Amino acid sequence: MKQILGKWLTACLALGIGVHFCTMPLYARDILYAGKRDEKRIAITFDDGPHPGQTGRILKVLEEYGIQATFFVIGQNVRNYPQVLSQVAAAGHEIGNHTYHHLDVSKLDSDSLRRELQLTAAAVRSLTGAECRLFRPPTGAIRPDQEEQVRSMGYRTVCWSIDTEDWRGMSADTIASTVLGRVRGGDIILFHDYISPRSHTPEALRQIIPVLLQRGYSFVTVSELMNAGE
Repeated sequence: MKQILGKWLTACLALGIGVHFCTMPLYARDILYAGKRDEKRIAITFDDGPHPGQTGRILKVLEEYGIQATFFVIGQNVRNYPQVLSQVAAAGHEIGNHTYHHLDVSKLDSDSLRRELQLTAAAVRSLTGAECRLFRPPTGAIRPDQEEQVRSMGYRTVCWSIDTEDWRGMSADTIASTVLGRVRGGDIILFHDYISPRSHTPEALRQIIPVLLQRGYSFVTVSELMNAGE
């Protein structure tokens, strides 16, 4: 995967095309990677849902600990599983835009990107009445001109500071070890609530959350983390 990304980045640079990656904060401008580091506040986020089985398991864990999170949803999944998104919203969690078809937006033209965001926003609005104000590009790849476009549409682009790589099917112990070994104040942690074929994320959360609470961390939404200062 790294070799493929490396070759693609080299080709982009050769053509004079800039690309920002969530794994390359050196290139960040207005992309949010983390909040203030001197405060023990953390935002946990979930990509790719909603899912009729996995999202509910995660919601149950969050409810047990009274934690609010941010869910970056795929519009197509919202249309397929509207009742699950309604549960996310009813529980008070924040909802962000993760495109409609989960495409690599860095390869899209401006009209296609606008359509991807608008379709997802419309699906969320029709079910919850809420407007999406946060955007996370699939794979974290986005061109500088697209950052400008997304901002002009009223969105803030949000990436992450810790990638749990739970999408690889990692065990709960491995996911927990990744987070607990790296976490610090201001982190935005990337999880997924739609993993094929089976997710170990709910079990990992049961390990992670009580330890971090014991360490004195509090859990907030991305917007709350952002509003507290960057």
